[in-house]
Amino acid sequence: MCGFVAYPSEHNQKVFPSVIRQIQYRGLEKFIGSQEFDGFTFEHIALPFVNLDPKVAIQPVGGDIPGVFVGEIFNYDSDKYETDAQQVHDEFYNDAYALDSFHKYDGFWTYVTAMDGYLFGITDHLGIKPLYYRTDMDAMASEIDILKIFDNVTIDETFMSNTLKWGYSPDGRTPYNEIKQLPPGHFIHQGIVHRYWDWDKIQTNNLYDDMKRSVELRLGGQREVSMLLSGGLDSTIIYGLLKELGRDVKTIHVENHEKDFAHLVSDQLIDVVLDNVTDEEAIRIHQSPVDLGSVKPQIAMARKLRELGFYAVMTGDGADELFGGYRRAKEYDSQHSDTFAELPYYHLPKLDRTMMHSTIELRAPFLSPTIVKHALNTPYYKRNGEKKVLKETFAKIVPMEILNRDKHPLKTDQIRKDPVSQRNINDKIFRKQMG
Repeated sequence: MCGFVAYPSEHNQKVFPSVIRQIQYRGLEKFIGSQEFDGFTFEHIALPFVNLDPKVAIQPVGGDIPGVFVGEIFNYDSDKYETDAQQVHDEFYNDAYALDSFHKYDGFWTYVTAMDGYLFGITDHLGIKPLYYRTDMDAMASEIDILKIFDNVTIDETFMSNTLKWGYSPDGRTPYNEIKQLPPGHFIHQGIVHRYWDWDKIQTNNLYDDMKRSVELRLGGQREVSMLLSGGLDSTIIYGLLKELGRDVKTIHVENHEKDFAHLVSDQLIDVVLDNVTDEEAIRIHQSPVDLGSVKPQIAMARKLRELGFYAVMTGDGADELFGGYRRAKEYDSQHSDTFAELPYYHLPKLDRTMMHSTIELRAPFLSPTIVKHALNTPYYKRNGEKKVLKETFAKIVPMEILNRDKHPLKTDQIRKDPVSQRNINDKIFRKQMG
């Protein structure tokens, strides 16, 4: 997990000495690199998990044609996975000319290089690692605010209105007209956005084995992985699979009136108390006035993880959107909106920024391409607000009390009581921070 920015080199004097330090929290100090090529400057900061040697982990890489990679590919062969960032670049650069090859990867990524005098950028199947770009110049980055450095921006009132209405904007808009988010499963070149991802190319086995494999892969790397154990169905499934794999991980519990359920599966919980995160701070970290219901708990969790010495956490994120865990799924089939609007344009960017602000990589087994494909192939009656397919498939590793309980989303009490009033407050705070 890392951060990057790529921009026209003519801006070097304006932003000297280093743009990447604006998002230095996304990696570690000794893993900063930069390179100029073909009129562009590529800057990168790494949080390596596989090879911790700066000599091989620092990016950009690629020699004559540099590239920057953000994310993790969990299903590399072990001998290949243990080499260096150069090999990732080589494979991704070649795959950019044969886009079907990206379907073999299990993980999350943004990759940016230069082709034919323009930047080329690509993101993963769900935009788990968001890519942002300016519409008025050839510049791309891991986060929104860093792109504001290069020129003036104006507020996108449609984004702001969408956020007041729904809590987020269900498209590639950001708070600024001049900055957009690349849609999931797409690439951008010469300022034109193209779709490359095809779900028909994803092969599956059975849900139990594919999920177990997804969990196992996300234990990889040379740093210890912790786990968020909420007491709900999704994290309990992951914990049960970890036990089957013989892996003992430290479990983190964010107080959400569910501790008794979490204790049914683990009596070794590290508690996180939800305090000391103001609305102003949460909006500044998220770089957007979206709903803060789960932003503040996630910020608190990420800080606790860093305090404990972790750089990675495994969570059950994505299961509700994919398998019908929300109350609305009882009323109508919300899966495609939940999966292809709410996840990439609200939930996943929120997780990326809140976690990475404390230098934490989030790994979500339910977001593996194979698990997403299982969900898309699951008929509505098996995911209509009850996540029936998950309960049936994983019943043997989940206590009955958790199988039969109602969902309790991770939200602050303020958001539960009056979300619209809080959205108006967020709007005012954000506009004030904009000046």
